[in-house]
Amino acid sequence: MSYAPLRLKYIIGTRESQLALIQTESVIAQLRTFYPHIEYEIIKIKTAGDKNLLTPLANIGDKGLFTKELEIELEKQTIDFVVHSLKDVPSTTLPPNMIIGAILERADPRDAVIIATRRQEKSLNELPAGSVIGTSSTRRIAQLKLKYPHLTYKNIRGNMNTRWEKLNNEELGYDAMIAAVAGFQRLQWTHRISEIIEPDKVLYAIGQGALGIECRHNDIDTIRMLSVLNHEPSLIRCVAERAFLKRIEGGCSIPNAVRTEYNGKSLVINGILLNLDGSRYVKDDMENPDLTISMTTPMPNFFVSQTDDDLLTPDDEIQTVRKNLKRKRTDSNTDDDDDDNNTILLPPSPVKISSTEISNTPLLRHYAHVCGVNINETILENAELCGTNLAVKLMQMGADSILEEIHQKVVNIPT
Repeated sequence: MSYAPLRLKYIIGTRESQLALIQTESVIAQLRTFYPHIEYEIIKIKTAGDKNLLTPLANIGDKGLFTKELEIELEKQTIDFVVHSLKDVPSTTLPPNMIIGAILERADPRDAVIIATRRQEKSLNELPAGSVIGTSSTRRIAQLKLKYPHLTYKNIRGNMNTRWEKLNNEELGYDAMIAAVAGFQRLQWTHRISEIIEPDKVLYAIGQGALGIECRHNDIDTIRMLSVLNHEPSLIRCVAERAFLKRIEGGCSIPNAVRTEYNGKSLVINGILLNLDGSRYVKDDMENPDLTISMTTPMPNFFVSQTDDDLLTPDDEIQTVRKNLKRKRTDSNTDDDDDDNNTILLPPSPVKISSTEISNTPLLRHYAHVCGVNINETILENAELCGTNLAVKLMQMGADSILEEIHQKVVNIPT
């Protein structure tokens, strides 16, 4: 039996762009298949990242560029949840009472090359030396410089429509731009894609291609209602990726990227951390062959480097990670031995209530700030641990010194 929401209407916050509205409407369409009697209202909100279209993202220095204003409205309870491109949601600065309540099925996470219509070339390889590539992503710039050092990279900001117009304004001098494949798919612009960049050339951003829905952590009704949208393989991959990012403490100014593969049992995560020009980087992978096996007893070789027999992390750090992952719900009356935190309790038939009238149900456990209602907790815990340990591995390989180099510099992407 499915969950019966407590409210007859939910108010949804979103950014103002065409892509953001398409994504929000797609979420509403899916919710209506489960809750046809519920009313949904969209409120458009402009974020700091939408207002400042000139400064490179890394220079603005705020990890919540596309989320902060939306989260303020969530906290004020003027909206019930927000539909995000998950790659825009920080892993390290989510406000205390906010949570990712659902992650939908992931679209293509790869990056795309879009070449200006006035040019005849069809790929980055065909572009002549000095061609100008538009991107505001330090992740893309650092990796592309490794593969295409003969090209020039220039900041380009704005929503998809704005960037498309800038690309084809010859006076601005762009020859191509890089953007997420998923955005072009949702806008039905795939015919404009000249080339798709495979992850063996450029790893993608954490959460890229996935939609994440943010809500208040204490709004159990909304979390339960949204849980029908969860796509388990996508959520598990994104938990690992967000755990990696959280441990690395990456943001817009830190070039880091991932690739994940999950087959229903094993999880592999590849990760890279680079300096700003791509001249220094650390890159490796981590695999858990069976996420269903509890990690209270270490699996053979899971915490072992693939290059030697030393432990990946010191015993005390591993134990600290495990302790942090064994979070208990915050309600003091909750039975500590009760691990079935994701069981759905059916409420009475829907009634019209306000957000402030939601009962004080104990908070649900989360993994890298993601609630995976009805997904096996051992699997989620191990996915989070896999991403965390890859980050620790990169730290031991020299990521700390790269991060220090980046923090000491004033980020200066060409404008």
